Amino acid sequence: MSSLRNSGLRIRGLQVEYTSGQPALGQVSLTLPEHGIYTIIGPSGSGKSTLLRAVAGLLPSYEGELLFNGKSVHDKETLIGLVPQNYGLLPWKTVRDNIRVAMRITSPDRESKRVMEAEISHWLKSMGIAELAGRYPLSLSGGQQQRVAIARAFAIRPTILLLDEPFSALDAITREALQQIFLDNWLAHPATTLFVTHDVEEAILLGQKVIVMPSAKQDTPEILDNTPVFAMKHEEKRDSNEFFEQSKRIRKVMLAKW
Repeated sequence: MSSLRNSGLRIRGLQVEYTSGQPALGQVSLTLPEHGIYTIIGPSGSGKSTLLRAVAGLLPSYEGELLFNGKSVHDKETLIGLVPQNYGLLPWKTVRDNIRVAMRITSPDRESKRVMEAEISHWLKSMGIAELAGRYPLSLSGGQQQRVAIARAFAIRPTILLLDEPFSALDAITREALQQIFLDNWLAHPATTLFVTHDVEEAILLGQKVIVMPSAKQDTPEILDNTPVFAMKHEEKRDSNEFFEQSKRIRKVMLAKW
């Protein structure tokens, strides 16, 4: 039983169909160790977001098995944090209130009000948006809204963290800064994480393994080990030979599967 308890997220034979019967996600099987982080890339329509939604419990039906440490991933003990493409922020709540509401819903008895407010301030500061605490989401840029959504996801201290292209609305310089901030926060508070991105470079920078989704639903995803790059200091990754070689490997797989 101890091996099951520590097995992390196990996805076995996961398949999802649209109501029309067309496949939305071909068969996926993978094991993501507890406190591990895997990145996912794939062409449009390959099922990247569908995979996250299945793990998050947002799909009415699917085939296959989703387990976390030997139990259903949707067991009440497993807290899942999702950063969707549309950010999922409440427009009638301020930035601070958006995070506060999420913390109260997920862990109503966890902390005193004083401790909660201090923690909210910590996450806002860590994401570089402390000055936005009293603003409303619709008054923010897309990049600022993404930061709020990520701060909120970290603040609830999820068991599993799911991110669907969280940096897609950012310019290149801001994106690089947020990648570093995200990774620093993840290393300090590691959650079992699946991170969807359309950017090959980002996938290599942030994932212990990189999952390449195929365009054909009957094909299986390719999972590439990325440990040599992941183990480096973040600021040294882009200029390393390992990064260059991994980029070539992934692009070769993309040519074959896309």
